[in-house]
Amino acid sequence: MTRRGLVVLVPVVAAVVTLASCSRPRAPVRVDGPVEAPAVEGHPDAMADHAAAPIADAGPGEASAGRAQIDPDGNDDGYDPGAPPLAPSYTPVRIGKPPLSWQRICDIAPLGDRIVLAHANQPLGIDGATLTTFRPAADDPSKPPAERRPFAVAFDWNRFGEPSKGGGAGQGFIRVRRIGGRLFVPDADPPYNGLGVVEQGTEGYVFVSDASGAFAPARAPHFRVPRAPDGDGGAGAGVVPRAYHVIDVVAFRGRIYTSTGSVPPKARAWSGPSPGALHVANADLTRWTYEVGFPEPYPGGVWRLTFLVRFRDRLYAGIQDYDGRSPWDYVYYAPSANAPAITPGDGHPVRVTPGGAAFTLRWFADGGRLYWIAGSTDGVKVRVTSDGDTWEVIDLPAEVGRPTDIKRFRGALVVQAERGLVALEAGGPRVIGRVTDKKSPFAFDDIFCAAPLGVLDGDLYVGSQRDGSLWRWAASP
Repeated sequence: MTRRGLVVLVPVVAAVVTLASCSRPRAPVRVDGPVEAPAVEGHPDAMADHAAAPIADAGPGEASAGRAQIDPDGNDDGYDPGAPPLAPSYTPVRIGKPPLSWQRICDIAPLGDRIVLAHANQPLGIDGATLTTFRPAADDPSKPPAERRPFAVAFDWNRFGEPSKGGGAGQGFIRVRRIGGRLFVPDADPPYNGLGVVEQGTEGYVFVSDASGAFAPARAPHFRVPRAPDGDGGAGAGVVPRAYHVIDVVAFRGRIYTSTGSVPPKARAWSGPSPGALHVANADLTRWTYEVGFPEPYPGGVWRLTFLVRFRDRLYAGIQDYDGRSPWDYVYYAPSANAPAITPGDGHPVRVTPGGAAFTLRWFADGGRLYWIAGSTDGVKVRVTSDGDTWEVIDLPAEVGRPTDIKRFRGALVVQAERGLVALEAGGPRVIGRVTDKKSPFAFDDIFCAAPLGVLDGDLYVGSQRDGSLWRWAASP
């Protein structure tokens, strides 16, 4: 397989956004405005959802009243946001560059006394996939720099020395999810379309840690896929048969799902249908089986389901249409309370943006609301909903650039943007931190990897998109 990264130019967003794929590369698509897409039969509710989703400017508002749910909103296990209050202002401070950190940090997850960092070069396009950790306690300023070792490699999927033709290494770790006390890391673009553990056409992997956060290493010789995880909580790699790309992981209705671009059952890899899909894990996490595809029915083209979140007992998934012509922005699945599985009929594709075909960067559920950072022909925006259907835009100050992540921190919601940190307050968004360097380390240029936030021990961390370094928003003196 020849891997190629395709560049989608989005003049309205004023960005060059990397759109990579290893399946049937085509010419770059220029998105200059709303794109008309052929209707896909079988989804009569799509335009009704669109009509029910007006766009209006609004602040974050108050949390909606509590309601009984099957699952809590969100995705990961919770984290400690730190005690209020926020400092009046913050300054970005560079901590350092972890080993094998490549160009980007794509996600940050707290675990005990450390944070886990997911690294990539150009996800789904260029080799490079590492997990590292940072322990603040080991970054003792009283010691000489040579004696400080706060960074460590947690998992190396770079497969140095193996043939690089066709992609000899993983091509990016873009999410780290903490579910049931263990870490789940999808292999966004596996080496050589997979290493043939169970499927010769194509297969992907989900790397699962043990309860301490340790990962099983690649096996000798030739850096083979790690051993399988076991039912007793041992670390390993679950196989996602027939998946081209594995993007995200979520727990939903007592099962664990991963979002992919895949080959449907009985279809042929590389020449047949290429829908997005949800795969579900078996009890010991060794196999993740294709459960439902999107769009359904399949209209042709190459699709992926991307980032995932639970909200109001629905499962929301971002959509990527390789041709950039999707009439929808995301899809949610709403199976009945006693449903044993997700079916195509549970899917509800939704259009919110003027042009459709939005790329989702982040979901964040907080206080009875769902926040959605996504880009389309109208720019990259933060939107919020309390009912799951009606979205409002939160306009950020223009000086901070495009938003990349959102977190609760010290009693407030804060948004990371290219050139600043913004608190969402009752009186409106307020800039509490600024990037003064001419070139920001947090510039947005890849739809699969945008500068992430992470919180540990009352400190707020952010990952660079230029040199793979870790930064901290320090309270200004």
